[in-house]
Amino acid sequence: MFYQLIKDKISDSTLKTFKRGQIIYHEGDIPEEIFFIEEGMGGLFHISETGKETFFRVFSKDDILGHRSMLAEEPYHGSAVALSPLKIRVISKEQCREICLQNPDFLQIMVKNLASDLGKAELRIAGLLDKSANKRIAESLVYLKLKYPKYIWTRKEVAEYSGSTFESVTRLMTKLEEENIITKSGRDFAINDVAKLLNYEN
Repeated sequence: MFYQLIKDKISDSTLKTFKRGQIIYHEGDIPEEIFFIEEGMGGLFHISETGKETFFRVFSKDDILGHRSMLAEEPYHGSAVALSPLKIRVISKEQCREICLQNPDFLQIMVKNLASDLGKAELRIAGLLDKSANKRIAESLVYLKLKYPKYIWTRKEVAEYSGSTFESVTRLMTKLEEENIITKSGRDFAINDVAKLLNYEN
């Protein structure tokens, strides 16, 4: 992982903790830092002018956030939120610049990471690397339940959020309950194993 390759170079950087539901950075903010997740889980989302929320993806241990916008000197294109208690290593723009000057390999690794992300994004747009319906539903269940734990999400809402169908959501949630990954209680559900749910591909 990218973080593991450069971890020793940022050991003296600031370590911050975030509670579940706390915003790490807001869409539209000017980036002054990049973030490495040491522990916990976060999510990236965008809210349109009409108020519709679009979920981008879930971040977990060793993932990096905010680097693309900082290097591009552009406002954040989405907001990052803690989906669980988080420990994040924070590197300021100045620290990042100093590390890159002293360790050219750091910048090279970061650029390689960005190029890989861009390639994957382009393939997704082209429809060549689309996530399966089950993968989208599974990630949406994690994101929605962790971000809004008290809200009871209907199967229809999960389907709309994941770009799937009511039938697909219902069918998958039945399988997930059979495998004890979730527990259903009426219209509500609880996640028994977040890691298994995020990696669910069947």
